[in-house]
Parts: sequence; C-alpha cells; structure tokens
Amino acid sequence: MGMRLQPEIAPEVTDLSPAWRRRLLVVIAAGAGLVHGGLWWLYYQPVTKLLWGDERWYREAALQVLAGDSSWRLDGLWPPLYPFLQAGIMAVTGRGVLGVQVVQSLLLLVLAWVVGDLTRRLSGSDLAALTAAGLTVAFPPLAAFSHYLWPELVHLFLFQCALWALVVRGESRGWNLVSGVALGLCLLTKSLLSPFVPVLLVAVALRGQRNQPLLPRRGVIAAATVALGLACTIGPVMAVQAARSGSPVIADSSAFNFWVGLRDRSRQNHVDPVEVQAYKDFMRSGTNLEYRNRVTRMRIRRHFREHALVDVLAGQLGKQYFRLFDKGSFLTDQLWGGAAVAQHEGYVGAGRRTSAVVRGVCYSGHALILGLAPFGWLCWRYRQPRWMRVLLVFVAYNLALFFWLHVKTRYQVQMLPVFFVGCGCTLEWLRLRVRGVVPTIPPLAARVSALVLALLLELLAFAGPLL
Repeated sequence: MGMRLQPEIAPEVTDLSPAWRRRLLVVIAAGAGLVHGGLWWLYYQPVTKLLWGDERWYREAALQVLAGDSSWRLDGLWPPLYPFLQAGIMAVTGRGVLGVQVVQSLLLLVLAWVVGDLTRRLSGSDLAALTAAGLTVAFPPLAAFSHYLWPELVHLFLFQCALWALVVRGESRGWNLVSGVALGLCLLTKSLLSPFVPVLLVAVALRGQRNQPLLPRRGVIAAATVALGLACTIGPVMAVQAARSGSPVIADSSAFNFWVGLRDRSRQNHVDPVEVQAYKDFMRSGTNLEYRNRVTRMRIRRHFREHALVDVLAGQLGKQYFRLFDKGSFLTDQLWGGAAVAQHEGYVGAGRRTSAVVRGVCYSGHALILGLAPFGWLCWRYRQPRWMRVLLVFVAYNLALFFWLHVKTRYQVQMLPVFFVGCGCTLEWLRLRVRGVVPTIPPLAARVSALVLALLLELLAFAGPLL
C-alpha cells in the first residue's frame, strides 16, 4: 500500500505543556472512572453476571488446581498458566471471582502506563502517549476483560511488558532476560503468539543505535539472552507435556482451530456456531492429544482434496476478517439480545435500555479506533520506525494467522495497543496541523492508503451482516 514510516519529528515539537498534560490526565481519569464504575455496576447489579463459555472451564480448572487435583489439564488445547494464576489469587482472596477481578484491574492500570510510555518513545508525542494510555484503560470492550475469566488481559499485559523491555531497555542483558521470561509466561497463557517470537528475536539481533552502525555481535547476544529467558520459562512445561501427551509443546490447538476455521459459516461470532460440536468430535476422535491432532489433520487434508483451492480461499476471505473486526465484542455479546443471554449466561440482569447505551458506546469507540489508526500508522514520523514496523508486522501476522484459524472478536485484543498507537499519532498530527507546525505533508500514497485501509476496516466491522 505504499507504506513509508518517515523520520523523526523533533521531540520539542510534540511535547504538551504541563497544564495541558494535567488537563488530559484529569479527562482520562474521569473517563476511566466512569467506564470502570459502569462495568462494575453492570457485572453485579441487579444480579451477578453468569460465567460464559470458556470462563467456566478456566474457573473449574483453577478450582481443581486449588484443591490439588492434577487431572484438570484442559485437554492439552489450552496453556496452563491462567488456571494457576487464578488459583494463586483465590488462595489469598477466597474462591470468589472478585479477587481475580481486582488483580486484573490493577494489571490493566499498569498496562495503560506501559502502552503509553511505549507510544511516547516510539512516536515522540505526549498526546499520542496519553491517548494510547487512555484508550487502554477506558475502552469498554478491553476494560471489561479485567472482570472476565479469560486470559486475554494477562496475555496482553505480559506481551506489552516484553515489548517495553525490548524497546526501552534493550541495551541491558538483565532486561533482555526479563523480556524472555515475560514472553515465556505470555506463551504459557496463550500460545498463538509462538510463530511471532522469531520475528522479535530477529528485530533484537539486528538492532543498532541511531546514527551508529549496526552492532551485530551485541544484537545476537541480546537475542540469545531473550531466547534463554524464554527457554527456561517454557522448557519445563514442554517436558511435562511430552511425557503426558507425546508432544513436546505447551499446548496445541492449531489443528482443532484450523478445522473449525474451515467449518465456520457465519461472518459474526456466535451466529450458527460450529465449535461446540467440533470440540465434541475432537474429544471423541482419540485418547490423547497427539492422536486427536492426527485425526483432525487428516480431516483438514480431506477437506482440501474435496474442495477446489480457489473456493476454499474465497470462503475464508468472505468471513474471517468480518468475524475478527466485527463491531460486536465479548462485552456486547453478553448484553440483552446477545448470544450469551440467549444461553442464560452473561449479563442476564442488564435491561434493554442499559444494553443499548453500552452497545452504542462500544460501537462508536470501535468505529473511531478503526477509522483513526491507519492514518497514524502511515502518516506519522516515528522516532523508532524499525520497532513500529515490528508492531505493524505483528498486525499482519494476526491477519495471516486468522485467515485460517477459528476467529472471534476477542482475538482483536492482542492487536489493540497497535491501534491505540495509531489513534494517538493521528490526533497529534491533527493537533500540529491546526497549529501549523507540521514540517511536511505526508506523501499522497500514504494518505490514500490510510483512507482505503480505514474504509476497509469500517466495512469489515459494520457491513458483514448486510453483504
């Protein structure tokens, strides 16, 4: 699309005055307080939200861990860290979910600081940093995950901390090791990030100083240190899995999710779902994970033999990205009229009017984020364009992955900070244009590409049911 990340803007151009910074912090704090207060009320009033889908499985696994029962294992499809984390929190706070929610809410606050600081260092903009931090802490579909028993928020926190350590403290061997451990814990929470880890290691190995030649030896040592921390973290778990299932993996849901991704029919989550029956078939297909995966791969190969490749590609293109970027979220799906309430789960006490207000806020925020982010990605001058390219490659990696795998809107979560960075840079660019201090107009190709990408994302988010 003619993407070109341009050279640095001088930092003094993009700093906010202390007074404006204080005002924005007050606005962010007020907005976050309103959102979180509303979400807490929604969860517990007039009746407590009922667990939905995988939340029940994670909760049951955590209780089994807490009771010392070693039979839980989550069928080898889910990494093991999140049940242990829940169990550890419940051992201190009690068996209710409130302790887990409080800890995850605190993680969200720290995550907002991490995303904001990372954005400031990449973009050189105070406004972009505050915007990214504010969206992290106050965008309702993300903030709601601090109350849910899905691992999305913990996974996102660990990944962003690992990125922060690589970008901000990449010269320190100790921080390289910490980054590797954080990446390992991230994979022990959700394993879909695994194929992207080599990209991060290559980025570390090729790092150099601004205005200095690349330092390949130091970069390779840094990458090796990250890899060491990663290996020490995931190695024991892989050894245990090899003894249990015959496969030296953390968890392996790739075959199952590939098969379900081929079988999905709807352009929206939870509409004409096929994963429940597919899971039952998967569990009946063998006595251990290795054999079940073998049977599932045979089904996938048979599917490709029986269908022309062009038809398979057209089918995936016609639904996968609509599902990924759909305006709905795991928050709105649990409100009145959503899939969860239809199953007598989720926010069963939320009324029609309350649900309409929450949906309106979520849909509006989703539209703004998708519409603004591409302009920040393609039209802003980044201080560290190489690391910004890594973040955009991460988005491209997710698009490639979810072209095939079973996808729901909660898989947007790991990409949201990259969108927040883009939104912040777009607002800063607009502010500087109003002040008349932007040195150059972005190339026409960058502006046109950003517009086309923004329109495409809006189409995917809102037009799926209409097409």
